[in-house]
Amino acid sequence: MISVNLSVPGRICLFGDKIDIAHKPVIAAAIDMYMEVRAEGSDGRGVTLYSRDYDETERFEIGDEPDVSRPMKYVQAAAWLLRDRLPSGFRMEVESGIPIGAGLSTSAALTVGAIMALDVIFGLELTRDEMAEVAYVAEHDVCGISCGRMDQYAIAHGGVTFITTGEPASAEVLDIHALPVVIGDSAEPRQASEVLNRTRRRLHERDPVVLDAFEHLHQYTLAGREALVTGDGPRVGELMSLSQVQEKRIGASTPTIERLCAASVEAGAHGAKQMGAGGGGCMVAYCPGQQSEVAAAIEAEGGVPYVCDIFRWHGDRPAGPGARAE
Repeated sequence: MISVNLSVPGRICLFGDKIDIAHKPVIAAAIDMYMEVRAEGSDGRGVTLYSRDYDETERFEIGDEPDVSRPMKYVQAAAWLLRDRLPSGFRMEVESGIPIGAGLSTSAALTVGAIMALDVIFGLELTRDEMAEVAYVAEHDVCGISCGRMDQYAIAHGGVTFITTGEPASAEVLDIHALPVVIGDSAEPRQASEVLNRTRRRLHERDPVVLDAFEHLHQYTLAGREALVTGDGPRVGELMSLSQVQEKRIGASTPTIERLCAASVEAGAHGAKQMGAGGGGCMVAYCPGQQSEVAAAIEAEGGVPYVCDIFRWHGDRPAGPGARAE
């Protein structure tokens, strides 16, 4: 019976937070913080899922509609979407080294990781875009999460990605080999769903502030790609800080995030911005050569700093640092 152990990365957003809900492009990066997924096939149609983080076991059978009230609903949703291609059940255990609920995409890491594991175990031969799209449908359509396609495509492809989020979506891995960033967790209660739902509603109502902010964020994303590829660090930071101005305009930032961003720039970062839906969670600072100073500044303001690097998958199949198929 084939088994697989995968270390699946979290993700950060460098440019374009939330504008993927309007099918605009974003730039994201997979980072070296991991969700550990261990899985193997089993006899019959039964599935057993165990979460070490919640110390909870869930059981169902292939073909059962997902119980979206459970912590492992994303795995259930992915298995349901792939039900016609799964010849048997499986056992899976997960444990997150990515802070849960901080805006670093633990849900997408879990969903993509589960799909990658099933791909290896059952020889599904899914492309990375197919893995990402199944993960998106599992989260958005089946589980009812108000998300775009950034998280799933960023994690499935790894590296720093320019993601076209319309239909069909696609991801281009940019030729970037170093990403000197520090993440700051605000350690405050996160209101991501509330912020995202409110932003989506205002977008639907053609709110002029949101429309204008989204257009600015779109232009910063396009300019950010050029600055990243050419290695123009000061311009990358400038565009990130300009993005933060727009995040504040649409009510996605918080006073704590603002303090962490300001402290990072004061400590030598080229720029800083909040990440994800907003309403708390994490910010990111672009700080070549100043990671230690910026991390100390974030900690002094009450945040939890993480000095990160890029994660890359190796080859066409899901294998990379800490990721191994047995």
